[in-house]
Amino acid sequence: MTRPKFVISRFTNKHSSSWRVTGLLHGLRIRRNFKTREEAAAEKALLEIKALQAFSNLRPVTTSVTESQVREAEAVYQRIAGKHQPLSFYVDYALANYRAPSEEKRLTEAIAAYVATKGGGPRGHCSKIKSELSRRLTHLRADNCEHDPHSRFELRPFSRRVARLLTLVY
Repeated sequence: MTRPKFVISRFTNKHSSSWRVTGLLHGLRIRRNFKTREEAAAEKALLEIKALQAFSNLRPVTTSVTESQVREAEAVYQRIAGKHQPLSFYVDYALANYRAPSEEKRLTEAIAAYVATKGGGPRGHCSKIKSELSRRLTHLRADNCEHDPHSRFELRPFSRRVARLLTLVY
């Protein structure tokens, strides 16, 4: 489907001249006359917006949220596309289960605290955890993520086990 086009042209009748907007909207012919070119241009812009909304499946909505909140909601809906639960299910779950961290820590401090708390566990388990965490920390330092106070959000490449271990510290 091609984008509908609207044209402004000068129209002369017996007694005066005016401006006409012509085009197709939803398969219907539009032909409207205006006394000034400015009025015709405003109508043309309005008709083009209506045509684009119909073409791109956008709808105007009056809302009290800001534009950035609308963009965030759109992004969330794109992330849950194909899921079987509505957005309210995920929001309710997050509100019921999310705990804010009790304190902010740098990644090196979090790893040291975790290793200190798990020091009394089985030797093989502790050494495996220490080696995996130090290997991941070396990888993060190479990417300069260590200097970012929010580097814990860059842990997506970590294995699930290591990410779980680090969330226990917070």
